[in-house]
Parts: sequence; structure tokens; C-alpha cells
Amino acid sequence: MKLSFVCLSCFEYSKQGGIIADNMVEFSNGESLPPQEKIVNVQHWDSGYKVVALKTLEKVMTRKISLAHPESSKETVRNQVLEKREKLRVWLDAIDNEVVDNFGVFESQENPGVRFPYAKVLLRNVASSVQNSPINPETEEAPDKIVVVFTPFTPPPGGAPDDTMNIIYDRVLTALPEAAERKDRPAKNITVYGLGLPTSKWGSVSDEWVSDLKKDGFSEYGKLYAEFLRKVFSQYPEGFLDKTNIAFYSGSMGTILADQTARQLPEIWNKWNSLRLLLNNPAGVHKPPFITVKSIPLSVRGLQVVGGFGAEAGIRMLADYIVRTAMSGAKSAREELGGILEKKGIVSYESEEQNRLKKSASRQTIRFLIKGTPLDTENFRSHIEQGMLDPATFDPIRILYLMTHRKKKGFFKVNRSLGKGIKYPHWMDPGRWPDKWVRGIESYEKAVDAQMRAY
Repeated sequence: MKLSFVCLSCFEYSKQGGIIADNMVEFSNGESLPPQEKIVNVQHWDSGYKVVALKTLEKVMTRKISLAHPESSKETVRNQVLEKREKLRVWLDAIDNEVVDNFGVFESQENPGVRFPYAKVLLRNVASSVQNSPINPETEEAPDKIVVVFTPFTPPPGGAPDDTMNIIYDRVLTALPEAAERKDRPAKNITVYGLGLPTSKWGSVSDEWVSDLKKDGFSEYGKLYAEFLRKVFSQYPEGFLDKTNIAFYSGSMGTILADQTARQLPEIWNKWNSLRLLLNNPAGVHKPPFITVKSIPLSVRGLQVVGGFGAEAGIRMLADYIVRTAMSGAKSAREELGGILEKKGIVSYESEEQNRLKKSASRQTIRFLIKGTPLDTENFRSHIEQGMLDPATFDPIRILYLMTHRKKKGFFKVNRSLGKGIKYPHWMDPGRWPDKWVRGIESYEKAVDAQMRAY
């Protein structure tokens, strides 16, 4: 029995053209199961990135299947594409539900009045809501792997986990094959956290925190997120870090937040060496300039970061379907999410005073982006993907070096950091490759299917 879905909603058409009964679930092999054998939560929120991912998948898979099987009819190709689209939709629905169910707001004790929203996604919950797969109770106490997603710069009221759902989708579905038990290794218990900004709709900041931000820069973000993660770690049995892998993941300005948070947590990289940073297109990580005029740093690199990012964003909003559609749906998805969360008692912080403070904090954030905050490449491991065509960080000298002075062209190493230059601009959106997500799902399904046959 193959555990891949074609249709899970009521009264949708099957491949044979018939209608699926509202109390049955159809599989890709034509079989159906009663609902009690399949646990699928009722969908109650759609992220703004879901429709983009599904539409992109259709385009990508239509092209790939047509090239691989030129003899296939358009109808055959279309049916295969729709099957994969439906497979992905079911998992994205489950991830959206998990985000809503585990959406919270962290209030700092070290900085009273400062809060930020976060979302927690347990792969076990996502998998069991889609496929009633076996769970090994021995690995339920503590995660084997924790992935923390940091939010890139987003002006208020944006910057909550709903704005990084494309990255959350990617981290969950990329890690999904590890969540299945196999002959040579047990299933891993994996948790993904999405950390929002304190300047977002469900965040709040104080005068004192904004003043500290103006003075100390991104380290204030690092202290805030480190306080949250220490609280998370304290919930698990003592010594769980001995066998837990931790990864910080982000792009653009979020790479600085990941780096500054890691600096505040020497207990996870100094003793156990279990931390690694996965960074895409770091922005604002150049050396600070020597000259500042009226608190504005005079940095060519810094101005390039802001100007280059803004220019590419403007072009993509006009010409890039993925960015344009995702951005246009972000506001309505945020409003819908706000209504759901309000019923759960999670309220936004959008008073006139808060809006003023958040705008001030955003201005200080931009100032430090221009100033520059270099990454720590000595104390913990980091893996960097750097877009060679990124207008925010473009450097022809670096491109020439990468292409001519390395044994493996395109790779570079700085202390404990390993990087790779790729031919890509700044917006390295993982949502552009949803076919990779489908491969992760199918790998997981294959492992679960093999496990069930073994039983």
C-alpha cells in the first residue's frame, strides 16, 4: 500500500473521473480508507506562501516531466503534476495548522515590555496529522535536532513567523526524511522554531530596549533570542544537549541575528560543539567604517546593502511572479491569522506608542545594517551560500578570486566557516524549488511504507 495522497478534501475528483465520498480518503493507487485510519486536521489558516509554492511546483514539474517523458500526452503529464501538487498541498496544510497550534509570544524577563512572536513545528505532529505513522515513544522526551529560523529585515507590522513560512516549509520538508525510521537508524525527533521580530504585529519594544539597540546594535537581538532559547533548553532533561544537533538558519539580515544569538550561547558550541549556522546571502556583515556623520555611518558597502536590496525588491515586485504573489497575499494572511490568534487569547501590540517605538527600532536596525556587523567565523561552524549576482553584496574582486584561486571553484573558507559562491541574486527564496520538498515527502513515505511492510 502506497501512502501518498491524491485527494483529501470532500467531493474532489479522482483520477478516474469519479467523485470521492465525503467519508473516504483516496490514495494514488486508487484505494480508499475510512477517515479513522487517517488523521487529517481541518484546515483553518493558509499562509501567503502556500499558493505560490503550489503554482511554482506545477510549472517546475510540468517542465521536468515533459522533458523526461516527451512521448507522454499533455493529459498524462497534467495528471502526474496534479498528483504531486496535491501531495505537497496536504503537507503544507499540516504545517500551517501546526504553526497556528503552536504560535506563541515570548515576553522577556531581562527586558520588561519586550516581546516577540514565535512558532514551533514538531515534525512528529505534522507527520501524524498526514499519515498515521508509528512513533517511537523512547524519543519523545527531547528532540534529536532543533532548527531555529531567524527572520530577515521586515518593516513593521511584518516580521512574524507568518512572513517566513517559505523558510519554515523548507526546513520542515527538507528534514522530513530524517523523521522516518529506517533499517540503519531510528527516527529522529525534530523541532523547528520560527522566531519573529519584536517590531512585528505581535511583538513589542520598550524605550530602554530601543536605546540599547541604538547603542549596541544587533547584540540586543541576540540577547533576546538567547534568553528564549535558554528557556526552551531548560524544558528538556539535563544533558540533552550532549546528543542534540542544533542549527540556526536564515538569510539576509537574519544571518546577523543568528550569529549574534550564537555568540550569547557558548554553552551549545563551546562544550558540545553541536551548533552550526546555515546562512544564505549574509547582508550587513562587512567591517564598520571609520567615519560617521550625525550617527550615520559612511560605508560604501553599507549603502550598497540597502540600495541593492531595495532595487532588487522593486524589480521583483514588478516582474517576479513568486515575490509579487507572496507579498500581495502576506497582508490578508496576516489579518486572517490575527483573527484566529485573537480567539486563542494572543493579541497584537499596535498602540500609537508601540508603532512609534517599532519604527524607531527599525530605523536603528537599518543604521546598523549600513554600519556593518561582521560574522564570528572562529568560535562556531557556519556554512554560507553567497549569491555572486547579489546587488546588495556584489564584489567583482571576490568573484574573480573564487573562480581562479581555489582548487574547487566557487568555494571559500574563513576560519571555521565554509562558503560557496552561487550564481544567484539576493532573494534566494527556497520556495522556488518546491520539487525538492516533494522529493523529501516521497522519501519519507517510502521509508514509512517499508517500515509498515516489515511489521
